[in-house]
Order: sequence, then C-alpha cells, then structure tokens
Amino acid sequence: MLIVIPYPNGEKFISVTQASDNKETIAAYRKEILEYVNMVCTGPWQSDDLDVLHNGVRVRLGRQQDYFMLQLKYGTAKEY
Repeated sequence: MLIVIPYPNGEKFISVTQASDNKETIAAYRKEILEYVNMVCTGPWQSDDLDVLHNGVRVRLGRQQDYFMLQLKYGTAKEY
C-alpha cells in the first residue's frame, strides 16, 4: 500500500525553485516523518530519496495496521 504523509501545516513545495531553496527544511520534515514511521510500524515499509513529493513523503507499507497507526498521528495521510 502506498501512502503520502503530508508536510506539517499543509506546506507544499510546488516548484523546483521552492524545493531547492527549502532543501534543508524538506530533509528535516522527511527525517522526522521516517523516524516516526520506523517507531510505530511493525511490518515492512520503505521510503527513499525519490519519495519526497511536493506535498509530502511517500511511504510503502506492508501492513494495514501500520496505516491505521500513521493515520492517528497524521490524520490526513492518504492511501493510494
């Protein structure tokens, strides 16, 4: 299952220029998100550098229960 966990406060980095100018901010958001995913997920999961999107971080989950746990914290995490 694929989910996208949004950046805090609904922040989006639509253009390449915005993403380049905010590279450190995006990296900090990604690190925080992935640390939480690693802490709560019991099944296999995966996310790499190519999973940084304009509106959040994409994560591949192997268990439905992990999706539920992430929804508790990131209520707007969307499943694809």
